Order: sequence, then C-alpha cells, then structure tokens
Amino acid sequence: MALESFLTDDLTPALVQEVEQFLDSQQTGHIFQFPRWAGAGSRLMLWRENGAIRWAGTFGVQFPLGRKVPWIRALTATRGPVCDNFNLWQMAADEFAEKISRENFAYFEVSPDWPQGTEGMPLRVLDSSKWKCCGMERVSLRLDLTRSEDQIFAGFRKNTRYEVRRAERLNATVRTASNEVEIDDFMSLYEDFAARKRFRAESHHEVRTLIGWLINTESRGALLLARADDRVCGGAVIARCGRRCSYIWGASHQQEDLNVGHILQWRALQWAKSHGCTEYDFGGYTPGATSGPAWFKAGFGGSVVHFTPPYRRVTRAGRYRISRLFSRTR
Repeated sequence: MALESFLTDDLTPALVQEVEQFLDSQQTGHIFQFPRWAGAGSRLMLWRENGAIRWAGTFGVQFPLGRKVPWIRALTATRGPVCDNFNLWQMAADEFAEKISRENFAYFEVSPDWPQGTEGMPLRVLDSSKWKCCGMERVSLRLDLTRSEDQIFAGFRKNTRYEVRRAERLNATVRTASNEVEIDDFMSLYEDFAARKRFRAESHHEVRTLIGWLINTESRGALLLARADDRVCGGAVIARCGRRCSYIWGASHQQEDLNVGHILQWRALQWAKSHGCTEYDFGGYTPGATSGPAWFKAGFGGSVVHFTPPYRRVTRAGRYRISRLFSRTR
C-alpha cells in the first residue's frame, strides 16, 4: 500500500469521480476536501488498499515566509485528510510524513472533521511526540433532518418561525440559481455584505467558480436566492458531501421591514432533506451567544458539535526552525 500523489490541476474526470465517491462514503468527509474545491497548485494524496481508496487528503501548498523564500514550504488540509478508520488514518499519515520529508516540506497541518468523542478515537487524539496542537477547537451547529418537515419547523425558536412566515406573507420567494447572471447577483451581494460587516471576502474568482460548479452538478449543492419587490435581496450557498449538507456562504441586503436570512435557511434545510441529506451543518458557532450569527443559527435548533483542533507535524526540523524564527522576528 503506497501513497499516490497528484496535482489537482491535472486530475482525470474518472479519478475526480472516484475520489468524490470515496468522500461521500465517509462520515468524516467534507466538501472542502473535494479536489474541485482546491485552489491552483494543490495536491491530492491517496492511500489505497486492494485497489480501493481508503484515505484521501487534498492539501494546499503554503509558503510560510512568502514566495520570496520558496524553499520553505508546507502543506495544509482543510477538513482533512479523510478516513473514518482512525488507525488506518494514522498509518497513512505516517507514510505521508515520510514522503513529504523526502520532498523537503517543512511541515504539514491537518484539521479532519472529527467530532470530539468519535468512536475509536483516543482521548489524546494524536501522539504528542509527532504532532503539535496548533489552534483552537472548532465548534459547529448541526441539525438532524431525519424528522418530518413539520417536526423540524416546530423545533425552531418562536421568533425564527415568525420571521419565516413573515417573509412569506411579504411575498419573499426563494429559488435555486441556474445561470451566470444569478451568480453575479449573489457575488455583488456577498462583496457588499463583506464590506458592510467588515470581514474579508474570499477571492471573487474562486467563489464564483465554485458556485458555478455546484449549481451545474446534480445534487452537489445550490445557490439559493431570495427575491422581494422584483429584486435579489439575499442568498445562501450550500454544498453536500454524503448525507450531510453544509452552509458555506450567505449574504443579504440590510432591510428594516424584511429579514430574508430565516427563510433562506429554511429553504436550504428543505433542499438538503429533499436531496437525501440526514444532517445540516450551519458552520462556525459560538455556544451561548445572545446576538449575531451564532444566535441566529441557534434559532433553528440543532446540536452543538465540538471538533478536534488542527494539528501540525514537522517533517524537516531545520527548515521548520528557520520558518518559526523568521515568523517571530516579523
């Protein structure tokens, strides 16, 4: 059993499909690990057993000291690598560490979608002699979709139900986008929303490309657009991996008389359920929040899930020390 390495820019359609099928089969699979989600120059690593993929990781190439120092490189996997068998995950990671050490990568970081307390996962998670915890745990909110729509809606906070029904009374509609013009409508909303809320919008080109892929791939995801008074006033991007649907991006115009965020999420939940999903992930969450996005998400119910923090493994100690020294100096 040997690792296979590929540039994501050079994958064949058949291999992309095989990887996607594997990720769909894993409880810890995540849309961010799909090769199509990777940026230019990313790498796909596969570990097979009897010809079948058993471990997969999509890694972005990082230059900790900038591209002016190209010989200090690292690899980062967001929500990966993916493998539900924890012992197998460790075996493949050990082999991966040896491989990239030979390629002179200083280190690699992983952040698998592992809920804390996952069966088969030791309390300490990863051996501290090999791995260093390099961040805070991630927290999300996940909603069970196996109940009926009426039961799901009844589980919403009272004011959440009210806002959904109010939007309906005001004739707000939500439909799935299907063309380039509608993607442009969302991008305008998203970038205006980022400026208003003072957060850094992700790359226009990358977001637009990913939305195009989602809406042109059957059942993989959707761009939902809310309209009122004949104009687009809100949008939400959702994506599916296996039987879990995740909320990725959202944006809306600021309106005193209408809040479309609630009806957008309700339609997102309905889309997920109609496409065979049994769980909906609202994304980043702050337990106990009484305002802001976390309070909004909590209005739909769901369970708080704590994930293991990201971990880093050094593969070239000398290069890693240089990167740390210069990082501190900066």
